[in-house]
Amino acid sequence: MKDALLDLPARRGIFHHIKANPGIHFREIQRDMDLPIGQLEYHLDRLIKGEMITKEELSGNARFFVRDIFSREERRIMSILRKEIPRDIVLFLLDNPHSTPTDILGSFDFTGPNLSYHLRRMVSAGIIDLKVEGRKRRYFVQDEEAVGTLLVMYRHTLMDKVMDAIS
Repeated sequence: MKDALLDLPARRGIFHHIKANPGIHFREIQRDMDLPIGQLEYHLDRLIKGEMITKEELSGNARFFVRDIFSREERRIMSILRKEIPRDIVLFLLDNPHSTPTDILGSFDFTGPNLSYHLRRMVSAGIIDLKVEGRKRRYFVQDEEAVGTLLVMYRHTLMDKVMDAIS
């Protein structure tokens, strides 16, 4: 039954696109594959009902993953890493653990409120953690090994957008 779901070329393409880009959101799939919204919705629904993909509401967006490949923690991490600013913060914290917000801001162009927003979301998602020392707040990646592994395994899909913007 599951194999028959991939008989249609469009659906097979969507499935393989999600497999190659775990945590991708709807509009990204639609833009990348240049499919009409209704057609994409239909095929995604069929793949979800056929238990080939899963739709996760993570970090404010519906994100799609091939079923049974990622744990809930890995899906949470991938949802953060797919966004440029949080990914940049995570990469910074991997290189500079226990950094203060001032340390982080010194390396980026975004504002303090923007940084606070992303730090709060990543702490609540369990991607980074906070240690309070007197009046100083220090941030670090909770599971460096898991984050590092996902960054290495999926660097082609996580960094493609960054590289496309540079070229």
